[in-house]
Amino acid sequence: MKRMMLACLLLAGTCQAMAQDELPADAVVTPADPFTGWHWYNEPKKKPDTPASRPKPAPPGVPDFRRLSPSEQADVLKGYTKEALNNAILHPSAENTATFLRWQKFWTDRASMFSQSFAVAQLDHPDLDYNLDHPHYNSTAPLQQARDQEEQTQAISQLSGQYGLFYFYRGSDPIDAQMAGVVADFARLRHISLIPVSVDGTVSPQVPDSRPDSGQSARMGITHFPALFLVDPKSKSFRPLAYGFMTQDDLAKRFLNVATGFKPNF
Repeated sequence: MKRMMLACLLLAGTCQAMAQDELPADAVVTPADPFTGWHWYNEPKKKPDTPASRPKPAPPGVPDFRRLSPSEQADVLKGYTKEALNNAILHPSAENTATFLRWQKFWTDRASMFSQSFAVAQLDHPDLDYNLDHPHYNSTAPLQQARDQEEQTQAISQLSGQYGLFYFYRGSDPIDAQMAGVVADFARLRHISLIPVSVDGTVSPQVPDSRPDSGQSARMGITHFPALFLVDPKSKSFRPLAYGFMTQDDLAKRFLNVATGFKPNF
């Protein structure tokens, strides 16, 4: 009987406790753990496809320096050098100046290496050695000068066998008169026929056998004086040899230039 009464009391207490713990219908329930719900309610939402939402393309990468052409590589390195110089000038400091000096040393070293490779190239390719044909040492200068004079003499002999000289000058002009003496001496020493022509009627004492200009200069299209021309008496062809004042040495060189078609002598 007592056991029956105790069981009833225990059951009544439990029911009362459950009644006290029961929450009203409008109470808010906060779960202990975040509520995720069913898996299809928790799927990530897709963002709208707009230009602003699209991922931006990555900036182009810096090209491989080794794949650049030599000119492009030099431009890049010159840019760094110029930037270092400007930085050292605008923001002077020991470190900035040292950076520029390192770039300067880089170019100096490259120049020295090029100079050495230049010498090696001449040994491997002697046809590129300028000193073989044109020695630049003082001890060889007389030999080179003698060879040049021999070539000039041959050119003068070659042209004088076909051409004579016409010298058009203004007797009243001191430069023209002085050039007349140079031309007269040159023609006498080189045994070249010379016909001086005074275009203003004044005869220079340097060339007393001058002839007056009777329209020759106009027919030959000569407008600048003094003018020295090569004239072929057989074909009556002519070509200019010199304008203005010139020494005998320069006249000899000019004969060589005309004879060789102004071929460079270097």
